[in-house]
Amino acid sequence: MRLNILNDGMIDNCEAKFMKYSDIVDYGKLDPVKRAAIESFSGTVKNTERLGIKVVAETMGESAIALDVVGQDYMLAFNVEGLGTKNLIADAMFSDSRGKGIKYYESIGKDCLAMSTNDLASIGADALVYGDILSSGDSNWFANSEKAKAIIKGFKQGANEIGLAIPCGETPTLKGVVNDSTIDMAGASIGIIKPKENLTYGQDLADGDILIGLGSSGIHSNGVSLARKVADQLKEGYFSELPSGKLFGEELLEPTILYTRVLMDLLNACEIHYLSPITGHGWKKIMRPKKPFTYKVDFVPEPSELFKFLIEKSRVSEKEAYFTWNMGLGYAVMAPKESREAIFKASEKHGIKAFDLGTVREGKKAVAIKPKDIIFE
Repeated sequence: MRLNILNDGMIDNCEAKFMKYSDIVDYGKLDPVKRAAIESFSGTVKNTERLGIKVVAETMGESAIALDVVGQDYMLAFNVEGLGTKNLIADAMFSDSRGKGIKYYESIGKDCLAMSTNDLASIGADALVYGDILSSGDSNWFANSEKAKAIIKGFKQGANEIGLAIPCGETPTLKGVVNDSTIDMAGASIGIIKPKENLTYGQDLADGDILIGLGSSGIHSNGVSLARKVADQLKEGYFSELPSGKLFGEELLEPTILYTRVLMDLLNACEIHYLSPITGHGWKKIMRPKKPFTYKVDFVPEPSELFKFLIEKSRVSEKEAYFTWNMGLGYAVMAPKESREAIFKASEKHGIKAFDLGTVREGKKAVAIKPKDIIFE
């Protein structure tokens, strides 16, 4: 097998196939377990009725779960999510003298909170509280209090931006489960859906609805394991420069947008039929609604230099790229045509780029990205 070293230091395996995210994270193996869990746990949902609270069964399988508080004018919502492996980029950047120190940990604190609250908002819930779990493999990790303080600062920044409280958290030491040199980050959030009519899970989705995209701030926290694999093959690793001169690692650590406030404004300003955070499964996530529709994408935003760099260095196919990374799309909004102006107005207010993606049409369940000749089914 012939190997060449390119000028940028990347190993060029001339006979190698494209990289595939499934070689690292295989949803084909994960998703059946998730579906089996939902099916198994469905028998427990009536247990809450003893307290006058009903699990909204239609939200099972969505990014968050709604809880109907009987006799009240609101519902509650719940979500739990992890950061993934983005903290390993912060570890690598921090431990190198070329990095900018402790600030990288602020970024991942905000990111961890975003993973849960962004999902929570997808069913129309405004986040009330968040609780973090920082699991270490060795208690000595917390001896470097500057790292922990920076993560906490990031959590606090996110909480104040959204307007939620962080009244609790947990720091377990899981020797032999978590790597001694790092931590595993996760958390859960509870939100309120008020009025109850703000609950959205695709129940009103209809043929002819418009599909609008809300831009991302970068890679967010999905497909990071493949990005880390790219860094491993670059001579300068995370300190490789993009064409603009920006550092690869610092661009990967750009904090995820917190979408809660803009989404709450949308729900209060106009009719919204579905909200889909573009996380795991990339653009395939657009087809998350349970109803069988074809999501026809007529416009694709120009990928940022970060995504172009990732595609070039990983040599993934375009289809793989749009399945692995958000490629500039942080959220997909589905609504009647009449809601378009309000959606764009609210997005502009919050400094988030909005763009017309396409339409929702009757047909088999699929995402058809026409400009790229890509179909997800």
